[in-house]
Amino acid sequence: MFLGEFDRSLDPKGRVVLPAEHREELGESGYITKALDPCLAIFRPEEFEKVMARMEEYARQGSDHRRRATLVSSGAHQIVPDRQGRIAIAPKLREYAGLVGDVKVVGGNARIEIWDMQRWYDVHPQEQQGFDRSDRDLAALGI
Repeated sequence: MFLGEFDRSLDPKGRVVLPAEHREELGESGYITKALDPCLAIFRPEEFEKVMARMEEYARQGSDHRRRATLVSSGAHQIVPDRQGRIAIAPKLREYAGLVGDVKVVGGNARIEIWDMQRWYDVHPQEQQGFDRSDRDLAALGI
């Protein structure tokens, strides 16, 4: 599982240092692609294969589905962290996610998410970082 929330910055070459905990969990390589939320997602190779298999089934449902599936696969790149734990993020992916300077690296259970810092707080305002105690869906999950 990928867990936690970490503040990072992109370097001038568009690289970000992954947290040590995430590097250990990721292993030697992974895949980065556009996520539905306005962020990027990094998957372990075996998890990415599962996602892409589901996308292939999804693409068979029609031209709109196929177009969306192609958006995911066309933006995907393999990543290999260097010795310092940095990964290079392709310019088109940085543009999609609005990544310029400060970023948030977030554990998303089966994936790592990389958010523009301001966008993270726009979507997840600090005053709403708690839970609604009446949320039955979360309660049913044991949270």
